[in-house]
Amino acid sequence: MIEKIINNYALKVFENKNELFLNLSNLIEKEITHSLKVKDRFQFCICGGSTPKSVYKLLSKKEIFWEKVDLFLGDERCVNPSSEDSNSLMIRNSFLKDFGSQASFYEIFKDGNLDEDTAKEKLIKELNFKCSGNLPLFDLTLLGLGDDGHTASLFPYESNNNIDDLVIFTFGKGLKRISLTPKILSLSKIIIFLVCGSSKQIALKRLLDVNESSNRTPAKLIKSDSKIVVFTDNEASKYLTI
Repeated sequence: MIEKIINNYALKVFENKNELFLNLSNLIEKEITHSLKVKDRFQFCICGGSTPKSVYKLLSKKEIFWEKVDLFLGDERCVNPSSEDSNSLMIRNSFLKDFGSQASFYEIFKDGNLDEDTAKEKLIKELNFKCSGNLPLFDLTLLGLGDDGHTASLFPYESNNNIDDLVIFTFGKGLKRISLTPKILSLSKIIIFLVCGSSKQIALKRLLDVNESSNRTPAKLIKSDSKIVVFTDNEASKYLTI
């Protein structure tokens, strides 16, 4: 593994995806275990898509206090929960297996009701109930990075990406979506980007560039007083000077 600080990002570069996934799952296990020594529950914001699925499968087999972990998705596609496009379906088929099945997962469209106002109201209510702080505070947030620079469902050149709200509705990659905003994601105690594969080379370079526009790369809207951790592999980091 190669480690390097680039601007406000702590980069961790692994030789391949398998090494990356294993080390990331071990770090998440460590953070959960440590946090639960000083607080009653752990609030974990997770990302959808295909990349983190292997991490979730590894986590589900770890025998830790999952019954004290609250899981929230950073974004979801506005589809029936049985749809192959549903992030919740992926979570149920990967994270919520074995020991991981004991975690408490808030499924945004569990009842199949896709009404925007209802979904937003219920999500914000659950966030305020489960998370501490004047604004909902996650202990750990895991984010992906699209090849177009999006994260969660914050897509390039969308005017409401940085709106002063907790939840927004967007449209991207052919689907309507619900997403948490930078306002809440940036409050997380620990923020980790998971970025791997050759298709992410340009997006990763732009994310780490202090001069890059957040309009073109909305992932840059996620800010933190602490270093944002980036778990990546040799393929995705090819264009970086490390």
